[in-house]
Amino acid sequence: MSASRNAADATIATTLALVDQFLSALAPDATADTRTTQNNAPSPLLLLETAAKTLKAQVTKSSLLTVTPPFTPSAISTSFKTINESILPSLVTATLLITGETFTESFAKEARGLSRVVLRELSALTKLVEARSKDGQPKSDPAKAKKAEITEATGRVWESCDALVLFSQQGLPGFTVRKAKQWLELMKDAVKELQEWDPNEDIDANNPFDDAASDDGGEDSGDAAGSEEPNHRATISAGVKEQALRVLSRIPQSIHVVVKQRLEKFRPPGGGTLPVETRDTLDYIVTSTRAISDMLDEAAEGMYLGDPELCLKKAGSARALTIEVVERVAQPLDALPGVDSSQTPGDKYVQRALEWIRQVDTG
Repeated sequence: MSASRNAADATIATTLALVDQFLSALAPDATADTRTTQNNAPSPLLLLETAAKTLKAQVTKSSLLTVTPPFTPSAISTSFKTINESILPSLVTATLLITGETFTESFAKEARGLSRVVLRELSALTKLVEARSKDGQPKSDPAKAKKAEITEATGRVWESCDALVLFSQQGLPGFTVRKAKQWLELMKDAVKELQEWDPNEDIDANNPFDDAASDDGGEDSGDAAGSEEPNHRATISAGVKEQALRVLSRIPQSIHVVVKQRLEKFRPPGGGTLPVETRDTLDYIVTSTRAISDMLDEAAEGMYLGDPELCLKKAGSARALTIEVVERVAQPLDALPGVDSSQTPGDKYVQRALEWIRQVDTG
């Protein structure tokens, strides 16, 4: 075994060891770095974006070196050495500098999650390169299946790096808007499905005795009695559906106003950290819109399962939380504390959204 082959194997092994170590450092239950950055320090988002772009370029180079004969251990070693010594440390350091104290907890959690995906995909590709390095046939052309496997693994690294670059470029405002819109679309879907649901069709489809009763030739009085209960259930379900939709249909509309008039118009100050109140509000919006979406799903599920009490209870909870979210953004997110500013069109829309959702109730 040549010295260059030994060096390549050692470098690749180091990459795999570093990835495992960094995955542990970025684990959800790992202790977060609570150090704050100086106001004049570069944003960790810039460092993260650069690291992701550089890793993508370096992985492209390593992939081509792996699938193109002859396999050159020294070139592979040089490529992975760059990954080990500069790219991975920069990526992980930047991720750890994104904390709840400098951004928001949900934003920091997303940064860790995206970086962990990058590391996992890099590990999968590195193992394929390691196998190529140890196959003992450096001058041979890898089998078509092996090439495809390496190409696909490289593509997954690219995708994960691109996601991290987009996350870094959008920053906290873009992330908050994207997440809120994600949950908003799910809210709309849940309401639409419930609007289209027909309680009569659902009860007929789930009544196993209809065919038996019709074929039985039983007495008319028995048939009439048997049909009364499904009809009664359908009537109740239709009434509960209408009652629930009066509330549920207004929830996505109110959250839409929050997204359009507050989140999309929010411009954080350049440099320094956000005020605690602003960070808390952004985090609250992200977590609350997700909770509201879940409640709408549970309300619809209660309706489908014939549990009107659960349906109305979840609809009421979703309404209450929606009111809290809209109340939380009564003032623009970038409004200065203690400074009264003239009312803007956005303020009027938010006030109308609050009145709109308050006008209905499940009671």
